[in-house]
Amino acid sequence: MAPSVMIPILGGALAGCLSWGLGGIPALTTVAAIGVVGGLGWMVARTFLNVNEVTEAALAAQLEQRARVENAELDRLAAQLRSDRDHRTQDCLTLLRSLRAEFEEVAQQPGFAIRSAQVREQVGHVFEAATDQLRNSFRLWERAESLSGETRDRVLAEREAEIAELPPTVERIQKIVEQFRSLVRTENQVGLAEMQAELEANLRVAQRTEERMREIENPSAAHEAFIRE
Repeated sequence: MAPSVMIPILGGALAGCLSWGLGGIPALTTVAAIGVVGGLGWMVARTFLNVNEVTEAALAAQLEQRARVENAELDRLAAQLRSDRDHRTQDCLTLLRSLRAEFEEVAQQPGFAIRSAQVREQVGHVFEAATDQLRNSFRLWERAESLSGETRDRVLAEREAEIAELPPTVERIQKIVEQFRSLVRTENQVGLAEMQAELEANLRVAQRTEERMREIENPSAAHEAFIRE
C-alpha cells in the first residue's frame, strides 16, 4: 500500500470515472486500465521483493508476544525464588534473563532473524530447561518446609543437587550466546549448523534432568517404568 502502488491505482480509477462520465473516451479508458493494472502489478511485485522483510516483521511481532508471556512467567518465578531466601537461585535467574535478552537482541538483527530461527528455537528450549531446574529447586524447598527429620534432609539434599547443576547450565548458555554473537558478526552458516548440533546435545541433557525430576516427584511411577523395562 505504498504511494508507488496507490497513486497509479487511484489515478486509474479517477481516469475511469472521468471516461465513464464523459461517455467513454478511449484514451481515458486506456489510462484507467494501465493505472489500475500497473498499480496492482507493482503491489504484487513489491510483495515478492519484500517477502523477507514482511516475514521478519511478522516473526518479530510473534516473538514480541512470546517474550511478554515469558517475562510474565519469569516474574512469577522470581517472586517465588525470593521466598526461599537463597540468593543462589535468584542470582541464577537474573543471569539467565540477562543472557536471554542478549541473545534475542543479537538474533533480531536485520536479515538474520529468519536464518537463525531454528537456533533460536533450540536456545529457547535450553533456556526453558534451565528455568525448569529453578522451578524444581523451589518445589523441593516447598516440600522440605512441610517435612522434618531425615525426610526433610533428603529432600534438601535433592534440592542441593539440583542447584549444583545450575552453574554448568548457565555457563553453557553463556558460551552459546557468545558463539552466536560471533557467528552473526561473521555470517557463518556452517558455524550455525555446528551450533544446532551442540544445542541438541544440551537438550538431551535437559531431558534427562526432567526425567530425573519426574522420578523424584513420582517415585512409584518410576519404579513401575523400571519393572516394565
